[in-house]
Order: sequence, then structure tokens, then C-alpha cells
Amino acid sequence: MQGPPEWGTLLRRGVTKKCPRCGAGRLYRGWFKMKERCPGCGMKFEREPGFFVGAYLINFAITEGLLFVVIMVFIFWKDQHPDAGVVVPLVIGLIFAVVAPILFYPFARTIWSAFDVGMTPLELKEIVEATDAATDAAGSDGSGPALPGTP
Repeated sequence: MQGPPEWGTLLRRGVTKKCPRCGAGRLYRGWFKMKERCPGCGMKFEREPGFFVGAYLINFAITEGLLFVVIMVFIFWKDQHPDAGVVVPLVIGLIFAVVAPILFYPFARTIWSAFDVGMTPLELKEIVEATDAATDAAGSDGSGPALPGTP
């Protein structure tokens, strides 16, 4: 029963697609499908309905940041080369606008989970549910001790 990890630890875990609470990996079944609970500590990721709206904001901010860099590079390039066209920067910007949200989607979800755990630590009820879920998962897949009274 300890408090949440330090902010640096939380953010590092989020950026590396690990559980912000315990640091366990393998949180995704596919690129877009996150598991309901952490396989290590049992923490439920979607703590309330609409929880991952913040992840969309993070994903949007990352994409906008990349597009800002493209625009700034184009402005500096255009300043030095007034005859340069706009087709190449537009194509690069379009590619970033389409590809970046897809690439950063799972990272945005774990980063948002890290922010949430840092701002709103788990309540006792959530900790108990997480511990129970982790114990049940460890006992049912053969990777850990079985619960008392189970074969």
C-alpha cells in the first residue's frame, strides 16, 4: 500500500507503453485494443466512462506539434528559397496528419493513464479490485499460485 510513483516514473512508463502503476508491459492485444486491466497489478485502465478522451487530446497535441514543426521548417525554407513550391510540404503535412495519430495512439492511452494515476491516485476500493483481479488472473492461467480452495 504505497502511493503512486514519482511523475518522472509515471511518464516514462506511459511513453514506453507500460502500466503506470507497476511498470508491467504487454498492455495491448493489438495496436488499437488495450486490455481492460494490467496483467501485472490488475489496475483497471478505464476508471470511468469516457476516461480515454484525454488520450485523444494527447494524440491530437502530438500530431499538431509535428504539423507545427513542418510549417516552421517550410517557413524558414521558403524564406531562403522564395521560388520553392508548396506541394512537398503539403504532402508531408498530410502524411503526418494521417499517420501520426495512428502511430501514437497506444502511446497516448498509456501516457493519459500515467497522468491520471499521478493526478488521481487509486482509491482503496480500486486497489482491492486490482489486487483481486491480478490474483485471479495469476491463478487461472497457471502462471501463479492458485487461489485457496481451487484445484
